[in-house]
Amino acid sequence: MHAIASHASFASRASSARALTSRRSMSMQSKPSIAAGARTAHRRAPARVTAHHGPMTALMFTPDNALAGGLILGSMTIAKKLNTGTNLGISGETKAAMRGEAKASTAAFLLGLFAAGYVAPMILGAQVATPMVEAPRAIIAGALVGLGTSVGCGCTSGHGISGIGRFNIRSMLFTCIFMIVGAATVAATGTLDELHVSQATKTISNLARAPEVNMVLYSKVFAAGVAIQGALYALAKAQGGGVTSLVEKLSVVSDHVSGLFFGLGLVISGMTNPAKVAGFLAVTSQAFDPSLAFVMGGALSLVVATTYVARGILKIQRPAMAREFKTSAKYIDNDLIIGAVLFGAGWGLAGVCPGPGLVSLVMNSGREITLWCLSFLLAQRLHLQFAGECAI
Repeated sequence: MHAIASHASFASRASSARALTSRRSMSMQSKPSIAAGARTAHRRAPARVTAHHGPMTALMFTPDNALAGGLILGSMTIAKKLNTGTNLGISGETKAAMRGEAKASTAAFLLGLFAAGYVAPMILGAQVATPMVEAPRAIIAGALVGLGTSVGCGCTSGHGISGIGRFNIRSMLFTCIFMIVGAATVAATGTLDELHVSQATKTISNLARAPEVNMVLYSKVFAAGVAIQGALYALAKAQGGGVTSLVEKLSVVSDHVSGLFFGLGLVISGMTNPAKVAGFLAVTSQAFDPSLAFVMGGALSLVVATTYVARGILKIQRPAMAREFKTSAKYIDNDLIIGAVLFGAGWGLAGVCPGPGLVSLVMNSGREITLWCLSFLLAQRLHLQFAGECAI
């Protein structure tokens, strides 16, 4: 009996050893080399590490995608200005819709954003599912963003790109405030944990360069948008400068193209991923992801340079499809500051702002993003009961 028990004990230990060896082997096979990981980063979901409260996602530093997306955003911002004479601001378009004063151009632009969410997987390839905060937090965040954009008359596109690109002091202050408040909100409310972002490794060390084939694709998207808008500009100018019925139709088409390509730029840049936004705002964490700085840098550099050429060198005095360029206010008031604080808090709570939210509503549809969008639009609608016009 003793011999049998000894044999059983030995067999049990041997079985356990084989199982442990098998698990180690599988673990080693599941971890690609650093070089292989760099080559396949664009095709797979971000690397995952295990934390004490469940699986967490390690962010990747993606400057190539961010810069390419930013240039597309900038190109559509300047195209909308030169063609229709208006500033590109997504929350301004949704606010017009909530006011019940949406023109054909507003509808065309917003439909372009929705269309971007639909066609992005077809043009750019399958998109990795992005995380989203829980429903209660999404509702609060959407309401704060909606109220903030309505009170402060703008968001990341209207103030952060269009406004700063024109050196508008209101937009510069608004952007500085919402960035600071957003960063404080991420740190104070644990947004990274809510979005399952790992803080165990430095994001800036997880460099994921875009492969050449992707950069060629992004270049084609950029070129296509610019070519279409350029053709529309030329057609409008060929009408002799008058705002004819044909020119008005061209303006609607131009707005739709702006919305479509701006939405694609948001996807390429990573702005539609709340985890990357939260990582960008987490300036005190190892998870800090500077990718979105390349988005702003790319967009603003193109807007500023093109505006200088158009106004200073080519002496363009009026848009191709309107009688004049829309003017913008330069004063600073309490509404601007309050709106920036509210917007920054909402942005930091969920990592979602108007443009990416509307694109994701189609591309990554789900309960939480739907609730965020509904809350955002409802907050704008409620504020409009007491608000006046925005000049941005």
